[in-house]
Amino acid sequence: MIHWNTLIWGGISGVVVFAVLACSTVPGTDRERLNFMPESQMNQLGDQAFASMLEQRDVVTSGSEVNRIDRIGHRLAQSARQLYPSASLPQEWEIVIIDDDTPNAFALPGGSIGVHTGMIELAENDDAIGVVIGHEIGHVIAAHSAERMSHQLLLAGGIALGSAALQDQDEGTRQVVLAALGVGASVGAMLPYSRLHESEADELGLMIAANAGFDPREAVGLWQRMGKENSGRLEFLSTHPLPRTRIEDFQAIMPRAMSLYRRSDRR
Repeated sequence: MIHWNTLIWGGISGVVVFAVLACSTVPGTDRERLNFMPESQMNQLGDQAFASMLEQRDVVTSGSEVNRIDRIGHRLAQSARQLYPSASLPQEWEIVIIDDDTPNAFALPGGSIGVHTGMIELAENDDAIGVVIGHEIGHVIAAHSAERMSHQLLLAGGIALGSAALQDQDEGTRQVVLAALGVGASVGAMLPYSRLHESEADELGLMIAANAGFDPREAVGLWQRMGKENSGRLEFLSTHPLPRTRIEDFQAIMPRAMSLYRRSDRR
């Protein structure tokens, strides 16, 4: 008869080996990441999610702002290909403006990017918009969506193993322990990873923007303005770093970004 402990530890060992084999390196930062999701599948999911999202949103389809964002996006896409030739990048990027006062932007696998009119207003100039869209391109370069999904699947497997290990406990004890495990995994693992992804996209995006000829110093002013929109947030319970943390990080890598900016022929 095979004991549960044998099965559990065998399962954990298998998960660890699989996780090691699924590691790869993020272009531009050299961080080791876990990613076992096929790129084609992620791109398909991203395209489907973007199409569904746009059906429920008010999209700006013409006008000077659309032309402006297209022009900025084209420069940034060229810059990304130049800076990170080893990255798997889309041949075509789809960047749309969404009529929404919330200062927000987002990216999905496959190269789909949405920028709210509220973010364009808050950005105030092309340089800051370049930083915003560069950040979203950074998420795609680093395959953050695929990494998050990989971690979530791995976490789900760990919780399932934990549930099996508690089979001899009464139902009340099992529910309490599993609930604590779920919360601990979220606050202790998933949220920090989300903040890490945002910081990594900030770094990649700032370099992309600077190389494209957009002044990276505008990132500081942008996040000072953003800080006024997001006061009172606790960082350890958030998916994003606090604006002051992002400003400090930008200032730390600004010399490298300014070197790219000064050498850029696109200014």
